[in-house]
Amino acid sequence: MKAGHLPPDAAQMLRDKDRAGIYVADDDTARAMFQAGPAAGFNVYRIDLSQAHSAQELHRIFGKALHFPEWYGNNWDALADSLTDMSWNEADGYLLILQRSEVLAKNSPDAHETLLQVLADTVAAWREQGLAFWILFVGDFPSLPSVRVTH
Repeated sequence: MKAGHLPPDAAQMLRDKDRAGIYVADDDTARAMFQAGPAAGFNVYRIDLSQAHSAQELHRIFGKALHFPEWYGNNWDALADSLTDMSWNEADGYLLILQRSEVLAKNSPDAHETLLQVLADTVAAWREQGLAFWILFVGDFPSLPSVRVTH
């Protein structure tokens, strides 16, 4: 697993749209980045996926956690649209910390893979607009690069 090390100023690192992406992080790194987010002008969301046993539950959890508008359709296209148009919740950048996603990976591997693709497309779309969009999976996901705050 390739590790990325954050400089002491995690808020400065968060603003780096070219470095933003999908990573796995330990609890300490997730906590440090969560705390640094507001100083960087980011909207920060901690999303507990322990009840996401299916795509349907995942959509409900995302909609509630991210305060999606009423038009959110609880499907993959709507999730992609909502994540790439945060006009109701504008910020200088975004940080999603996803906890317990292993529940979805175990119970609905196809939904987990689709989620990863939607998130990758989201990061790329925001990068093109000049904003950083970070996604941290807290846990053990050997297929994802890791990121760690250095002390």
